[in-house]
Amino acid sequence: MVRGMTIAGGLLGLLAVTLAGCGGSSLPTVPVTGKVLVDGQPMEGVSVVFNPVDASGRAASGVTDAEGKFTLTTEVNGDGALPGSYKVAISKYLVADDNLPEEVNPDDEASMDAIYGSLDTSKEQANKPLIDPMYSDPNGSGLTAEVKKDGENYFEFEVKGAK
Repeated sequence: MVRGMTIAGGLLGLLAVTLAGCGGSSLPTVPVTGKVLVDGQPMEGVSVVFNPVDASGRAASGVTDAEGKFTLTTEVNGDGALPGSYKVAISKYLVADDNLPEEVNPDDEASMDAIYGSLDTSKEQANKPLIDPMYSDPNGSGLTAEVKKDGENYFEFEVKGAK
């Protein structure tokens, strides 16, 4: 009876260790937050990507909220970034509304024809940048960040809107 309890206890211990590792990042990331201003104003939905200068690094990304604030993620939501040097890319695009219904019945041929016939594939409906496109290229944006192992890693970026 004691032996059965020992095996069961050992299995429970192994399960607890396994589950403890599932909740967090396995990388030595540090918290990274910041703010993006577009022409001096916060903008929601801006994509912020930290691209590592070192080839052995990992990219981290986040999206701004209504106040322009972001939190980076590398592996697990909100875990931050690895310490190191980064080139930063910032972008947001106006996505054309396709005016399609949320749910479509693929068995209804008439409704499918009506939907596909109403799609506007013209260049006017293409995605349009809301931020100057130069900022979407980490090598040409001129934006950099140095994430430190210790201390606060907060970054503010001021970018220009698209013309």
